[in-house]
Amino acid sequence: MIQKRTLLVITVAAVAVAATVWVSFLQKEQKPEALNLVLGVELSLLTAPVWIAEYNGYFQKNNLNLEIRGFTSGKASLAAMLKGERLDVITVAQTPIMFNSFKTDSFAIVATMVTSYSDMKLIVNSDSGINSTLDLKGKKVGLTNGSTGEYFFSLVLLDSAVEPSTVEVIDIAPSGLPLALKEGLVDAICTWEPHAINAKRLIGDKASALKTSDKLYREDFYFVANKHVLEVSPQAFIRFLSAIEEAEAFIHSNREEAKGIVSKRLNLDRVFVDALWDEFNYQLSLDQTVFLTLEDEARWAIANGLTDATQIPNYLNYINTGPLKKANPGAVKIY
Repeated sequence: MIQKRTLLVITVAAVAVAATVWVSFLQKEQKPEALNLVLGVELSLLTAPVWIAEYNGYFQKNNLNLEIRGFTSGKASLAAMLKGERLDVITVAQTPIMFNSFKTDSFAIVATMVTSYSDMKLIVNSDSGINSTLDLKGKKVGLTNGSTGEYFFSLVLLDSAVEPSTVEVIDIAPSGLPLALKEGLVDAICTWEPHAINAKRLIGDKASALKTSDKLYREDFYFVANKHVLEVSPQAFIRFLSAIEEAEAFIHSNREEAKGIVSKRLNLDRVFVDALWDEFNYQLSLDQTVFLTLEDEARWAIANGLTDATQIPNYLNYINTGPLKKANPGAVKIY
């Protein structure tokens, strides 16, 4: 009798162990495989959701191995991807997308990450005698050709009725603009953060932002995918945008902590971050303004002879709503 009971106990224990092993095996089988992406990202406040997602582990949470490569501008990150460097997704604003759309359709916008009406700035040296946009006549202005700065500056001149031929524009890499202003190579620079604040640091009280019309231009900053990688691994982009969605929710509900994380990650003065934080609207989206803005900029480039093309590209070929529809269906408003 005792032997039977012992055998029964052993049998029950064996079954329990087997069941535990089987459940564990099933759980491992059901866990999705980790996917990989390489992100080329501008090192600025525009890309705050990336730094929040990195710090809080949202990429790992969504089973994504993300390698991050930093760039001084979106233009540079897009150029690197199009040259064939190992980049699967990058961050970039409208103008570099527009210029490159005349050359290739090997990339696609998968989401707008952030918008801003005040990131673009005209920084002047008080020694130049520029007090308003009307004073730009006969002056030297540094900007980065092919960037949003070039298009924004054209809008400033148009809005101020200043003839472009009366202004000397000098093409300078984004990181070189502050020093060019300090050394007097130019009288003003047209750029974005953190290059604008860096100019103010270098020049001090002599540097100031020139007043321009309110909401003259809305800068959109996109996540742009390598089309081939997107076609091969769409799930990786869904996981990526899901992580960014979590990061943006964190930004809105943990404002001060988010600013601290970004400030430390980019080695930026917290005072600077506090002063500029409200300039950015962090919200994943895809709407009709993507088409409208790119088409407007393409018309401008054609009209001013900045491209050999004579027709506006069909920007439907440069947008893929699939990943964002999966990550956040309500964020897509392209019909």
